[in-house]
Amino acid sequence: MSIPQQHERGAPLLSVTGLRTEFATRGGTVTAVNGVDLELRRGEIVGLVGESGSGKSVTSRSMLRILPPEASITAGTVELDGVDLVALSDKRMADWRGRRIGMIFQEASAALNPLVTVGEQIAEGIRRHHGLSRRAARRRAIELLESVGIPDPARRYSSYPHQLSGGMQQRSMIAVVLGCEPDVLIADEPTTALDVTVQMQILRLLSDQAAERNIGLLLITHNIAAVAQIAHRVAVMYAGRIVETGETAAVIDEPRHPYTAALLAAMPSLHGERNARLSEIPGGVPDPLSIPSGCPFHPRCPRAFERCAADIPLSVEIGLNQDLVTSHQVRCHLYPKAGTGKTTGGVEPSTFATADAGAGPWTETVVTNDDHLTQQGE
Repeated sequence: MSIPQQHERGAPLLSVTGLRTEFATRGGTVTAVNGVDLELRRGEIVGLVGESGSGKSVTSRSMLRILPPEASITAGTVELDGVDLVALSDKRMADWRGRRIGMIFQEASAALNPLVTVGEQIAEGIRRHHGLSRRAARRRAIELLESVGIPDPARRYSSYPHQLSGGMQQRSMIAVVLGCEPDVLIADEPTTALDVTVQMQILRLLSDQAAERNIGLLLITHNIAAVAQIAHRVAVMYAGRIVETGETAAVIDEPRHPYTAALLAAMPSLHGERNARLSEIPGGVPDPLSIPSGCPFHPRCPRAFERCAADIPLSVEIGLNQDLVTSHQVRCHLYPKAGTGKTTGGVEPSTFATADAGAGPWTETVVTNDDHLTQQGE
């Protein structure tokens, strides 16, 4: 597996701090996003990974403020170039949405207007956000269709979405968003409805466009293999919280949270046995109305001990990356500093579940610190 090299650091373009989003339901208030912190820089690709129901899509929709009426952001900030999008009026946010921050949805066939040609949908955004004439906008739209790999773009300008294949629809959707020239691009499960070959083409296209345009790309997916192919950093989400974040190579090579290790162990490997059975994570993501006490992953975690069911772990820095600026952080009681304020002790990376192909998610290497873990759980 080829993992992207670390991205050159700079000031964050997008900075999410303490984001909390709640839904009012008949059963009570549901906290779908619970204190999320996330940063994204120009030219950087960050992968937000987790199972369905982890809160990834609600996080992205909170950033763009396109939530349903029953949902609201109750805490936190989403700063783009120092401007808090949460605090903007609806009118100002409508101007920023698309022009400064854009989104590619899961299914292009549902996002594209079936009654308008793909070329006109691209040109419409160009005219609105950049004030070009119809002729200039049409010319620019054709250029964008060509840039995203649509063959014979001048002819396809007049095609309706149903006349295009799934892959070409997704490419057209990317062109619609790029036509507004946003600084931040959010791609929410952009390859789910596509076959494997087309998936890789779309991922490579997104990666190339992010680099060429020097924009920040947030890739939201349940597929950690996709993130490993193009992302510089990865954030792993579970039950509305970020449980691990760091440079992609560090997280893939040495996952520190048991949930991350389980996701990796369930991922097919190009070097594994042909008919090897994939590992599974027991149980499922908890119902948002009945999140377990303590660490929400503890009912599914083979490393859980008494304290995991009682206390919510805080995020703790477990090491700086090579740039000495970004850190590898984890939210887990296996690291005693998490939620305790203590500065001693800790679990060595070698005690975590291996993520090798063919190894189950609960296969462990030698444990060197069990006595300390028992003391922490008392």
